[in-house]
Amino acid sequence: MKKTHTISRDAAPLRSQAHIFIRDKIIRGDYKPGARIKERELIEALGVSRTVIREAIRQLETERLITVEPQVGPRVRVMSATEAHEIYLIRATLEKLAVSLFIQNASNPACKKLTNCFKQFQKSLDKQSPVIIMKHKNAFFEIIYRYAENQVLSSLINSLTSQSWRWRALGLTHPNRDPERQQRSLKNLSMLHDAILQKNRVRAQSIIDLEVQDAQDEILRLINLDTGVQ
Repeated sequence: MKKTHTISRDAAPLRSQAHIFIRDKIIRGDYKPGARIKERELIEALGVSRTVIREAIRQLETERLITVEPQVGPRVRVMSATEAHEIYLIRATLEKLAVSLFIQNASNPACKKLTNCFKQFQKSLDKQSPVIIMKHKNAFFEIIYRYAENQVLSSLINSLTSQSWRWRALGLTHPNRDPERQQRSLKNLSMLHDAILQKNRVRAQSIIDLEVQDAQDEILRLINLDTGVQ
């Protein structure tokens, strides 16, 4: 197979680069749920060793993006309604804590960075590109997580990041997605941004609940459509 992607030897470690490459293809849906991850193809495409690919796959398995089956090998983990409900429940809890700590700890420069990220998210909706929209929406929340200034919370959120991004990508790219969902999300993030700048913790946390519930409802609807559940 002709090499299609070259990994840099002088940037991040090879395993990290391979991990990001495979992870992003799963999140974008290039690798569909249930699809086999073929080590040989990745070795040839990326120009790295089998050891590097297997290390990346082990990391993706811990992130619950891949499942390794005996006699079969790695497959993309199939997303279920139960798993979605569990992830969104935990996400709401952690994000509400992060927002509260951001309001408590964030400096004016941090608030300005949050405002800049929100403006970039607003602009990204005009481009109608799922990749760009997700990039700027993720960046908005990453500012909140970073300036919450709690390492344990940051570690917990990082453990869910890949899964959360995967659900977010599904909501942005599914052919039957609700066309009004992004406008509701924009409204929610606008209210969240304002509540944070006003240092209104109760209001900010209630908006997190609203946004997460709306996102969960949309994902469950899409999953039910795909599985034929009425």
